[in-house]
Amino acid sequence: MLFSLRLLVFTICPLTSVWGSPLDGSIGNGNSKRYDSRIVVSRNLALTVPSSPPAGKQIVDGNYQSYSIEFSYMLEYAGNLSNPNTFSSKLLQNLKDISGAYPIIRAGGTTQNRAVWVQNQTVALIQKFGSNPDQPSSLTIGPLWLESFKTFPKGTQYIFGLSFYDGDYGLQQTLLEAVPAVKELGSSLYAFEIGNEVDGWPGGSRRPANYTVQSYVDQWLMFAEAIGNATNTQGQPLFQAAAFEAPRHLGNTSFWNAESILRDGIAKTGLVKTISDHDYMGSNCPARTQIATLEANLLNHTHMTSIAYYHDYLGNYSVSQGTKYVLGETNSISCQGQLNVSDVFGAALWAVDYVLYMSSLNVSRLYFHAGTPYRYSAWQPIAIGDSPAHVKALYYSNMFTATAFAGGNKQISVLVNETSFTAYAVYDAGIAREEERRKGAGEKKLTGLVLVNLQLWNSTMDASQRPYTSVKLPKGCEGGKVRRLTSPGAETADGMMFAGRSVALNGGYVGKEVVESIDRSEVKVAASEAVLVSF
Repeated sequence: MLFSLRLLVFTICPLTSVWGSPLDGSIGNGNSKRYDSRIVVSRNLALTVPSSPPAGKQIVDGNYQSYSIEFSYMLEYAGNLSNPNTFSSKLLQNLKDISGAYPIIRAGGTTQNRAVWVQNQTVALIQKFGSNPDQPSSLTIGPLWLESFKTFPKGTQYIFGLSFYDGDYGLQQTLLEAVPAVKELGSSLYAFEIGNEVDGWPGGSRRPANYTVQSYVDQWLMFAEAIGNATNTQGQPLFQAAAFEAPRHLGNTSFWNAESILRDGIAKTGLVKTISDHDYMGSNCPARTQIATLEANLLNHTHMTSIAYYHDYLGNYSVSQGTKYVLGETNSISCQGQLNVSDVFGAALWAVDYVLYMSSLNVSRLYFHAGTPYRYSAWQPIAIGDSPAHVKALYYSNMFTATAFAGGNKQISVLVNETSFTAYAVYDAGIAREEERRKGAGEKKLTGLVLVNLQLWNSTMDASQRPYTSVKLPKGCEGGKVRRLTSPGAETADGMMFAGRSVALNGGYVGKEVVESIDRSEVKVAASEAVLVSF
């Protein structure tokens, strides 16, 4: 059903064209219309758009969609000073050219918990693999490891994942990692993260069964204070706290989530910059009870919002306590993704819907997780066997959302909230000074509309019968420009394009950008397709 809005005034779309704007300046321009009387229109939808977003919406940056790289794979993604990974750098530069900001890179995950710093180690990384081919079972790092945090384009910032071993040994090990990281990364260090998914540790080899949320807060504060003292950063908000697994229980301080640790005092000393939780739309882990599918887990807005509910609650609580809330590790299907689900075009459509919806809540940033062999990664950074380094489905959605959020200072409003079709309005928030915004100063301008058709369409079906939803835009939208995220089908990784372009093996673009004009105030969106209308 159409999302109900308690606003009586609806906007007249801006008449100004986007030619020459930052949206177009970073990618070449073409122009076309997509009107074809042979298109099968299965539904007509009249879209109403408020003149401004609902009060209290958060403001998001151009790099709202950022990345989490599995700690042990940072060397392959970034390279080192003598052999930098220019493919990865090119892909990050593409996104900066579009959005105006480099994605923040979190280096963390399961393998940060396994890392051991060896000061006299003469190579960056020594790792051993056991039965799991996706991740090393043990790893040691040395001073050369930090070169991998100096190869991405200048201006890239990093969240550095630290180990969190117990006792005096654990504290000393964490300091061995943190002290050189502060020295070598300098201003590019965005935050530290102490431990990954500690909520799963009690009763295992890392912590005793009676290790509680309060135990974690007390020990975390001790480690964070020690790092500040050892690095001369005392009192600075230099930490991303929590990094807990998907929260599914609320309202009790014994539960491992952002609310509990805030109530237990984790932010009382001013060291917390952000609080992080992790989440996925399904599982590919050995203990899973259901096999994830495109249709049930990704191309299903209702399923996604049922998970987002928890982050809506926790984000609202965190913000009420003066702390930003992020999803510091997220993606489609957990345990590195699922073949033919996480690595096909349907995952790109899901990611567009997911990013837009989460940005409308008090979730201040998303970090999409990646690893060299992981199915859900945005790109494969190096060759694996006969497979060269290349982008994957998720990267195309990242290009789409970077364009929607270009320039940052954006606010997002949900317009259509259906299981298989969603629509969002993107606004420029106006002036950035909050005290003046509270006085009503600063114009909030509609800069874009995002339309996502999650209806499943496979490339094996008859293309001439692919159904379209025809969206009638409000008066005055004729000047908008349309960029289309499309593919022959949701189940394939072939033929993916954003605005008529694909990404080459060197990270550059293939083809000339296709920017469509709006035809008769209507935009047609095919099944398994997303459209960005820019003003």
